[in-house]
Amino acid sequence: MQEMSNEVLLERLATLATNGPRYTSYPPATAFQPVADDAVRRELSTIGESSAPISLYVHVPFCRSLCAYCACNVIPTRDRSRGDAYVDDLITELAMLTAAIGRPPPVVEIALGGGSPNFLEPAAMRRLIAAIRAYTVPQKNMRMSVELDPRTTTSHQLDTLALLGFKSLSVGVQDFAEQVQDAIRRHQTAKQTQWLIDTARAAGFTDVNIDIVYGLPCQSEHSFGETLDAVVALGPDRIALFGYAHIPDKMPHQRLVEAKGRIPDAYERAALFVFATERLERAGYVHLGLDHFARPDSALAAAADSARMVRTFQGYVEKTSDVVLGLGTSAISSSPRMLWQNHAKLEPWREAIIARKIPVVRGATLDRDDQIRRAVIDRLMCNGSVALGSLCRKFGVDAGTYFARELARMPEFAELAKLDEPTHTITTTPLGRLLVRNICMAFDRYAQSGTHSPTI
Repeated sequence: MQEMSNEVLLERLATLATNGPRYTSYPPATAFQPVADDAVRRELSTIGESSAPISLYVHVPFCRSLCAYCACNVIPTRDRSRGDAYVDDLITELAMLTAAIGRPPPVVEIALGGGSPNFLEPAAMRRLIAAIRAYTVPQKNMRMSVELDPRTTTSHQLDTLALLGFKSLSVGVQDFAEQVQDAIRRHQTAKQTQWLIDTARAAGFTDVNIDIVYGLPCQSEHSFGETLDAVVALGPDRIALFGYAHIPDKMPHQRLVEAKGRIPDAYERAALFVFATERLERAGYVHLGLDHFARPDSALAAAADSARMVRTFQGYVEKTSDVVLGLGTSAISSSPRMLWQNHAKLEPWREAIIARKIPVVRGATLDRDDQIRRAVIDRLMCNGSVALGSLCRKFGVDAGTYFARELARMPEFAELAKLDEPTHTITTTPLGRLLVRNICMAFDRYAQSGTHSPTI
């Protein structure tokens, strides 16, 4: 992973780590502006003019409890009936979207995220998937994935999901160390997690991802090493290694995290990241992109090898389509021409649904410059390199002229990337692979210092 001593690597990571987007979209969500219902309807109509398949993302915001570290859009509640009412509204939203498209769209992927999608009772889950199948045209080998909470998922739910066709599972672990779980107010044992994964695989799930988080209070290399070993022993196909984003000004409940311990500084975060990366690579996992790891024989590793891996709001995934339609609170939709996000709060989202309006609140319409820069940033994030010459020719522009200012800045990134001037190809160094967002920011016309979480 590195061409320098560990001490120097950590020093450079800590020094060069800056504030920047995670680039799960471009333009990043921080650049979104207000968007009207009719603008989305026009885009949906344009999507309907194509026969290309789409992906569906469904956001279920409910959780039985709120974890102190969480920065997701969640609603803590134990009232399971709220899930039934929410599914009613999701079905209405889906009906509106497909009506605006003008025909039942072909669907190649359904992804359920949250919150905790297993908040939904089996009957509600069956009703939701039945509606999706009724309003769309599911394609052969449609990929179906779901996020599940080991603390609350039941065997009945797993059997239901398997019968509905779900094969891909994502499980949040974060950290198994008791002192860390106390700090983040999320208690989950390795035994609970093992039960979920074993039961899911027995039910027919073939792809398992585990999320872990570094940069949490009370983490040490020793304790985090034990968590990493336990995660590897669970045998996941993929592992996502996320850096904790401490943003208590936006998420006030995160101040509860501070009560149990100090937030690691930049050097400590870098040390945990490098330690975890080396540990996972020694365990046989391939480091993909910025923060994902996969078994060499996994579908995601194969997608990376064939340049079919893309960066989305779900992290790194295999590319299935150019259009993602988001359903539910805070869900983000994307197409080659537009990005738009639903209301994050339940009530305004639901009020729009009742009024038969697309529940959009903000987004971005992409001009040609956005499309070019999105392609550049996507290749850097996913491949660690980009051939600007050939990419720009596809858009009918000359790379040397179009990106003259950015190319002139490349000497600033000598530690992070090498530039082949004849082809205008940028290739990250081992250090630059870990700090690839720094390079992406040079191509981001919306980048503003100090408005995002640290890159390491």
